Amino acid sequence: MLKNKIIKKIKKCLFERPYFGTSDVRIGSNVQFGKNVVFNCKRVRIGDGVIFNNNIIINSDVFEIGDYATIYDYCFFPGPGILNIGHNFWLGTSSIIDAQGKTIIGNNVGIGAHSQLWTHMKFGDVMYGCRFHSSKPLIIEDDVWFVGHCLVSPVKIGTRSIAMLGSVITKDMKADHVYAGIPAIDITQKVGSQFRFSTIDERVSYMQERLRTFADIYKVHNIDDILKIVTNSEQMSSISKNATIFNVADRTYFKKHTKLEYQFMRFLLPDAKFIPIKKETITK
Repeated sequence: MLKNKIIKKIKKCLFERPYFGTSDVRIGSNVQFGKNVVFNCKRVRIGDGVIFNNNIIINSDVFEIGDYATIYDYCFFPGPGILNIGHNFWLGTSSIIDAQGKTIIGNNVGIGAHSQLWTHMKFGDVMYGCRFHSSKPLIIEDDVWFVGHCLVSPVKIGTRSIAMLGSVITKDMKADHVYAGIPAIDITQKVGSQFRFSTIDERVSYMQERLRTFADIYKVHNIDDILKIVTNSEQMSSISKNATIFNVADRTYFKKHTKLEYQFMRFLLPDAKFIPIKKETITK
């Protein structure tokens, strides 16, 4: 009864609060909504620290998104269908992500402004014999980056692959490969892959520098007691349970839901990304 009253109250404040077309909604902490954010969905799951800017319409039946996503203005999510997005997602202005054929997006995925991702091809008169009428899944694995103005078909996008500005993706993209052009072709041999994997020492050094900068900005004097950096999972169990612990080896962290943790995670993005070590329950 209380949940229904909350939903009704939200519906009356369309231009000040998000609109949910369902009561099956779960929202994490520190989630921000701009104006005119509309969820025409049957099921909504939103993780912690997600930012929705203005004029966003989501029409997928199921919309699930992990922690610390940022979705910019005028983005559109056509439905129906299932749209499942991981942690640390970034979506640029005026982009479209379709869900009709089912869209699965992994962790740490960035999609530049004015990109369009489609899972269906439907318009022609089927009764009259149109042969182009289909929907297929779109699978995007972790650490993928569409630089901007990209058009993507329902294909499989391999881990850590990247599509350069203005690419038109009509075929699968291999992991650790770089693509560009219309249609996009593999240019990895010319430019190299997206990542030169840093050493553990380099990651520690980077994080220590970011911690010092963060502490200076936010005037935190005991930063080393609150935010801890480790280099393997064994070290995690030996540190105070009150601290948020970041493992640079596999980019995981123990979530403590503190204000400082939220500020630091947002401070790190998009240059450093961490995933909660325990699966969150937003999809249950």
